[in-house]
Amino acid sequence: MKNKDYLYAVAAIRASENSLLRQSDLEQLINAPDYKKAVSLLAEKGYEIPSGSDYSSMLDRQTEEVWALVKKSAPDAEELNAFIVKNDFQNLKAVLKAEAMSYNAEDYLAAPSVIDPKALLEAVGKRDFDSLPEFIRDAAREAYDTLTKTGNGQLCDVIIDTATLGAIIAFADKGSDAVLSEYARQYVLCADIKTGYRCVKTGKNAAFVKLAVAECGFFAKDSFASAVLAGEEEFMDFLSSNGLSEYREALEKNATAFEKFCDDRMLEIMKKAKMTAFGVSPIAAYFTAKETEIKCLRIILSAKQSAVSNEVIRERMRELYV
Repeated sequence: MKNKDYLYAVAAIRASENSLLRQSDLEQLINAPDYKKAVSLLAEKGYEIPSGSDYSSMLDRQTEEVWALVKKSAPDAEELNAFIVKNDFQNLKAVLKAEAMSYNAEDYLAAPSVIDPKALLEAVGKRDFDSLPEFIRDAAREAYDTLTKTGNGQLCDVIIDTATLGAIIAFADKGSDAVLSEYARQYVLCADIKTGYRCVKTGKNAAFVKLAVAECGFFAKDSFASAVLAGEEEFMDFLSSNGLSEYREALEKNATAFEKFCDDRMLEIMKKAKMTAFGVSPIAAYFTAKETEIKCLRIILSAKQSAVSNEVIRERMRELYV
C-alpha cells in the first residue's frame, strides 16, 4: 500500500482513539480504595470485568483485540510486525526450555505474534528450523544447538534476545516510515543500555557483552563494550559523552525509573504520528498507545491487590498518548 492508501484506515483508527483512557481516568483508578472498586471503575470505561483476581488474562485479550484491529486496518504492512515480533522470540525461549525441562510449552506462549505459536512449537519439536521464517530461523537453530550441546540457558537467552532486537529494526525498516524506524532504534538503544549496565554489575567479559548488545546506530558496539568492561563510572560517562545524559540520570535512580523513562521516550516518538493522516505510523501509534494504557492498568491493578500506596503507583505511571 502507498501512503495515500492508508487514509481510510487512519480515519478509522482516529475514531478508535476516542476510547483511549485519559490521565484523569487513570487518576480515578489510582484513587480507588481497593482492587474491587478499581475493576468496577474499569468496567464503566468499557473493559470486561475479570473473574476473581485474574486481571492479566483480560488485559491479554485486550492486546490481541487491538492487534486484530491494526492488522485489519493495514493487512499488508509488514513493518507493523516490529511491535509484536518480541513475542515470537519469547515463544521460542518457552519452547526450547520446555523441551529441555519436559513441560508443556503451550501454557507459556504469548500472543499476538507473527508466527502461529503452534507452528513454532511443531517446527522446533521436529528440528525443522528451515520451515521457520527467515527472521527467526538462524536464531532458533543456534539457540537450540547451544542449549543442547552446552546446557547454557543464559547464553541461549542472549542469542535469542539479540536476534529479537535485530528483527525489530529489520521489520520497522521494511516500510518507508521514519517514525517506525526511529521507534525501533529507540527500543534497541534502551535494551542495549539496560544490558550493558547489567553486564557491568555482573562482570561479564568482552565476548559476552558483544554478543548481548545489538546495533542501534547510537554508538559503536566496540566502544560501548569497552566502556562496560571499564566499570560503572566509565560506563555512565560513556552515556553522557554520547548525548545520553538523560538515560544516565534515569539509570542512576533505579531500574523502575529507567524503564519508565524509556517507555515515555518511545511514546513521544510515536506521538509524531498525530501530525499526519498518511502512512502506517498513525496505525502503529494507536497500538503503542493501547499497549501503554494496558501497561498502566497492569501496574494499577497489581498495586491494588498488593495494597501499594498511591504515591508509588503514580511514580510508575507512563505518559499516555492522549
